[in-house]
Amino acid sequence: MAVALVGPRRAGIAWCGPRNLAQRPLRASQSSTSPHQMTTIRIGQIEVSLDHRDVRLDGRKVPIGSRAFDILALLIAARGDLVSKDEIMRAVWPTTVVEKNNLQVHISALRRAFGDERERIATVPGRGYRLIMQAELGAHAAPTRDAASEREATGMSLPAVSEAARPARRPLPARVPELIGREAALDGVKRALRAHQAVTLVGTGGIGKTRLAVEVAHAVQQDFADGVVFVPLAAVYDAQSALDALAFAMRSRLSASRAALAQMAAEWREREALVVLDNCEQVLEIVAAMAEALTGAGSRMRVLATSREALRVRDEIVYQVPPLSVPTANDPDTDVLRTDAVRFFLARAQAVGAQFSRDDTSIRLTGEVCRRLDGIPLALELAASRAAVLGIGLLAEHIDDRFRILTGGRRTALPRHQTLKATLDWSYRLLGQNEQKLLRWLGTFVNGFTLDAACAIAGHAGLTRMEALDAVSGLVSRSLLTTEFEGSSYRYRLLETTRAYAQQQLDDNGERTCAAAAHATLFLELLETAQKRWAERPVSEWLGEFARELGNVRTALDWTLGERGDHMTGIALAAVTVPYLYDLSLVDECCSRARAALRLISEQGDDAGVGVETRLRLVSALAAALVYVEGPLAQTREAWTLVLNDAVRAGQPDYASRARWGVWNWHQYGGRARDALMLARRFGDLARSASHATLAVLADRVEGIALHYTGDQCRARELLERMIAAYEARPLTRWHTTGFRVDHGIVARATLARVLWVQGQRDDAYDLAARCFDSAIEYDHEMVTCYVLVEALVPIALLNNDRAAARHGIDVLHELSTRFGFTIWSACCACYEAWLMTLMETGAAAVERLSVSIDTLRATGFLAQLSPLLGQLAVAMTNEGRAREALDTIEQALHHADENGERWYNAELCRIKGDVLRVLGRHDEAQRWFSAALECGQRHAAGRATTRNASNPRTALQVVSVQYRA
Repeated sequence: MAVALVGPRRAGIAWCGPRNLAQRPLRASQSSTSPHQMTTIRIGQIEVSLDHRDVRLDGRKVPIGSRAFDILALLIAARGDLVSKDEIMRAVWPTTVVEKNNLQVHISALRRAFGDERERIATVPGRGYRLIMQAELGAHAAPTRDAASEREATGMSLPAVSEAARPARRPLPARVPELIGREAALDGVKRALRAHQAVTLVGTGGIGKTRLAVEVAHAVQQDFADGVVFVPLAAVYDAQSALDALAFAMRSRLSASRAALAQMAAEWREREALVVLDNCEQVLEIVAAMAEALTGAGSRMRVLATSREALRVRDEIVYQVPPLSVPTANDPDTDVLRTDAVRFFLARAQAVGAQFSRDDTSIRLTGEVCRRLDGIPLALELAASRAAVLGIGLLAEHIDDRFRILTGGRRTALPRHQTLKATLDWSYRLLGQNEQKLLRWLGTFVNGFTLDAACAIAGHAGLTRMEALDAVSGLVSRSLLTTEFEGSSYRYRLLETTRAYAQQQLDDNGERTCAAAAHATLFLELLETAQKRWAERPVSEWLGEFARELGNVRTALDWTLGERGDHMTGIALAAVTVPYLYDLSLVDECCSRARAALRLISEQGDDAGVGVETRLRLVSALAAALVYVEGPLAQTREAWTLVLNDAVRAGQPDYASRARWGVWNWHQYGGRARDALMLARRFGDLARSASHATLAVLADRVEGIALHYTGDQCRARELLERMIAAYEARPLTRWHTTGFRVDHGIVARATLARVLWVQGQRDDAYDLAARCFDSAIEYDHEMVTCYVLVEALVPIALLNNDRAAARHGIDVLHELSTRFGFTIWSACCACYEAWLMTLMETGAAAVERLSVSIDTLRATGFLAQLSPLLGQLAVAMTNEGRAREALDTIEQALHHADENGERWYNAELCRIKGDVLRVLGRHDEAQRWFSAALECGQRHAAGRATTRNASNPRTALQVVSVQYRA
């Protein structure tokens, strides 16, 4: 039977019936009416039946343990007031001595039962728990009153965002079951993040900076509309790999240059996110630059960093992470068990199966161990893992012996650093001989390794495969190796401190050189095997595996190509690596690695014993990448000429064909259309005479491009359409040299779109270019995407005066060309940007910007797009009343076209010159140029076919006529 509400009502909690609740009574100041008469309590969407001892959420019963229910009943009886931990322990476990972490387990169970309303059970750090009332929580389940008051006090305003509107959170590292002894630190860091854009957690190695940062990230992620981005930097070693880690965490591309940092910061500037930069000390300079960029003027981002020293950036607050509190030598047993270090140690030991008695001796020895380890969490965790095997007595004895050895004699490091080393030394010396050796040699790996790689490096160290497997198992069980599930197998990794310790042990044992050589040899063998079996798997799979091992490959190259490295191994490793770098669009690194290896070959002379193919791979990769990094300058052609001569002498037809392709591409990119056509035809003749089906198909594309630029649009279209049909009919055999990843079908369509535009099918041209762009994005190769943007989508959009399409294409081109160091395309992008400005605004600034951008592009030697750029500059000058300068500019464009045999844009150049002359009052001359434009346009349009999706196709003759009448 329903009963009327008795006593004062608290918003959000409804008492609905009699109940003999054997819990603490209300305080006299709260109400004269006891809840003992009630039976059912409603808390938001939660209903609690005290009679039936069950909890229902939205009418559905939620399973809950008896202890957890007793705690909930106690919190309900407190009517929103604090209930201390000790009070709960006494009420729920009145006759049993239990650890307080048991209480945490049941609190966690209650919060899970409360679901979305879990924040109603609030922790009061260091004191206990309380049940949050509806009036305090707010109508939309906002953060607790304590959190809200902290925001108000610090002045930080983070907008409320409904869960439905929030984007998907990026995964964070898992929380530890309980963060012991860090309640005050957790609150302090949260407050610091609300007041400052950059917070750095500073402390010695193993102090628990990362664990604290992960807990903070989980605690505050709901306060950031765009979530938390976690960037692990433990395995990075230089600016480039640090930028790669940041780009990967932000779901971006590999970052081949520092310029990508500004791009990433710009992308995220309007977002509200917390970026956690973890383990920064080895790359402080670039991490400081990251923090400055991400929190720059106008940014709404926050940065939380962990490091052994401050970043020293603007608006940074440094939070010193202290050791866990330890007992003194004379503390009574009860006080020993309350200290954070002992609680942490016992929790970790229990997690790995250790069982300790609670007699006075065991408690004293536990306190001794924790005190001698200075309360450093990493040291405590390593000690706890051994306690399960040795027991607390033997453990304390070993630590005591080890400390006496390590602290004797000179002490040149900080005591805490020596203590951490002592812990690692102790753990290391408890390992078997094989485990010790394998741990040392595994210190050569970065970014993790596979089990096969571990066994291979063990073989170089003198261990059998079975010995290696046993040693790996032992290291994993002792928490010296971590495992990460990746795909269908595990990947292994040494923690940062453990890896540094392993490398120091290599030095102490005189093994560093041997281990580094073995590490380099291992990855040389892996890559050579992959190269031989290249056709067995999709290219994307091979490149994905290579990208995962990129840190290891870079480390091996750094050592082998360095002053003290194994130079012959380094040359061979560079030769097999540079094509991968090229196909990952890391063109700048491709150049630097190839140059370093070639420099060593040159220093060693002809007696070095370097094979012809090794030299060919290095030089061809260098030449292929140079055209994008520096442009089609003399050095690039010299490299291709060297490849061609060596390949012909050595009987290497694939490299000879690649060199001929490269020389053609050098001329085509350089704007030398007539020479490019001659080389394209020679390339095709040689391919057909050798009956090389793949190259014969590609020859149609090469010649089609060259014909388009020289003005034969009819023949160009015929060859390109034939090439595309053949390419789609059957997959082409992979070309086993640099450049095989390019999808030639996509790039051939990009040129075909240009042909359609010249033939007057302006709308169809843009539609085809847009489809090419979509295909390039799906193909996911930055080089192909940039090619489509530069050659087709952006210039066609600009020529069609489609400003929105041009804007989008320019933005994508700028991002990719900047991030991947495509110098020629970055310079061309700047020209397109200036061109767009001349379409959208008037004034000298736009004209000057386009003029300067064209000069910058000329310096790279990339002149394939020069004619339309000069044509638009002349148009812009004419519109600004600078017709005489415009006439000089259009004369430059016509001279360039005549000198190089470039005819594809001649109709437009003639029309523009006619417009300039008409403005100057020279009408007869203008009429002659208009006639030339009509004649040229008619030749381009001759023989064209109407495409299936044509939309009001117009011939070039009609287009020019319309423009002239306008």
